[in-house]
Amino acid sequence: MKRLLCGLLCAVLLLSAAGPVRAEDAETAETESQAALPAAAVPGEDASRIFTFSLIGDCCIGDQAQQYGYRSNYVYKIGEAGLDYPFSLVADLFAADDLTVANCECSFTDRRATKKPKMSMVSPPSYAQVLSLGNVDVCNLANNHTKDFGDKGQLDTAANLEALGIGVFYDELTYSVTVKGVKIGFVGYTYPMNDKKLKKYIEGMEKLRAEGCNFVVASAHWGRETKYDLDGNQKYAVQMIDAGFDMVFGHGSHTCQMIRWYKGKVIFYSLSNFTFGANAAPKDDDTVVAQIRFDIHEDGTMTARDLTCIPFKMHKDRDFRPYPIPEEDVEGRQRVWEKLYANHESTRWNKRKASPAPSLPESFLTTGYVDFTTLPVTEE
Repeated sequence: MKRLLCGLLCAVLLLSAAGPVRAEDAETAETESQAALPAAAVPGEDASRIFTFSLIGDCCIGDQAQQYGYRSNYVYKIGEAGLDYPFSLVADLFAADDLTVANCECSFTDRRATKKPKMSMVSPPSYAQVLSLGNVDVCNLANNHTKDFGDKGQLDTAANLEALGIGVFYDELTYSVTVKGVKIGFVGYTYPMNDKKLKKYIEGMEKLRAEGCNFVVASAHWGRETKYDLDGNQKYAVQMIDAGFDMVFGHGSHTCQMIRWYKGKVIFYSLSNFTFGANAAPKDDDTVVAQIRFDIHEDGTMTARDLTCIPFKMHKDRDFRPYPIPEEDVEGRQRVWEKLYANHESTRWNKRKASPAPSLPESFLTTGYVDFTTLPVTEE
């Protein structure tokens, strides 16, 4: 699915990315490329025994239906700049990993009839190519917007992505793929979370295990929008791990939220928006590419190796194109890492249990990097 990474990524990552790069961006492209580079491979590492995920949050490659095609909006911008434009500053990074996973939060459909008078997110079917040209491999469609145009709109979206070789999953539709000998499965639902919904997650996981999956991801669309603290839906993340999931991939709050190390597994509570055409001016435009690597064992199982969180902005000057925060912007980069490090106390968190304490090393606050092999595996 992905070409193998041979040595380090090209030092001119962004300049070599497919798609037009505006003249005003050329001066900063090389500097920004350095910020996008993942941690360098350690000499002697056997790349065939290391699995790399790139995880990104909400991607709305379209407009609100009520403003569809306006000159200032995303659909028009892509039509002018090209389908490879939105991910042109990150496509090479995603090409070099083993699996890039995103939350797709729009409908790729020609349908326009909707029961939602506001915030119905739509994009032309051909714009699904934005994700394939950006080297996105798998998309969660279990969220509060892929049914803006009904079940048929969601089916259209799934069909348009699958036609490009992108795996999709939502509700009872699970997805699995084998890479480097590891069969990886995905289960996804959207809020509200409850015990009944958790049971559905577990049923999906058990189905995938029966099909031979060695590693199963729970994808969850949840969290209070524009908030940094966790809510009652997100308390189910630890129960997902307790039930047997290998990783929790959360999204939905439109903000970067805490990353948690729990019983030797990783919980991403929310990775914010990544590119979001429905809002050209979010109050918080910080986002992240979370690259997590796993050691592959002989039986096809995997254990967490390390994590590199690359700070991004959703776009500059309302151009909708995510770009890495340059290394010289130390404050900007550390602001993203701080959001990912700790949960802000919330009165809406499970009242019977205190908010989770930070579980990553303090060095994460200044490096965005975690070596999981050095962290203790606790039972809490």
